[in-house]
Amino acid sequence: MVELSNIRRRFDLSYEGVESVDALTLLILGAAGALSVLLFTVRGLLDQLPEVFEAWHRAKRAIRDRAGDDDRPS
Repeated sequence: MVELSNIRRRFDLSYEGVESVDALTLLILGAAGALSVLLFTVRGLLDQLPEVFEAWHRAKRAIRDRAGDDDRPS
């Protein structure tokens, strides 16, 4: 028979002086904090996309114009 009392005490949060409601509150706050950091990061990346697309179009236009200038006689 395997002795589970040591394992149970290790994972029982009330054993360490923390009530289960407190542990649940900390878990919810931690998850909300991690989610807010993730959303802030995604928003920052999405805010930069229009500038990236604009720069991409400018680069394509510059390459196209340069290729057109090479075809013209001097």
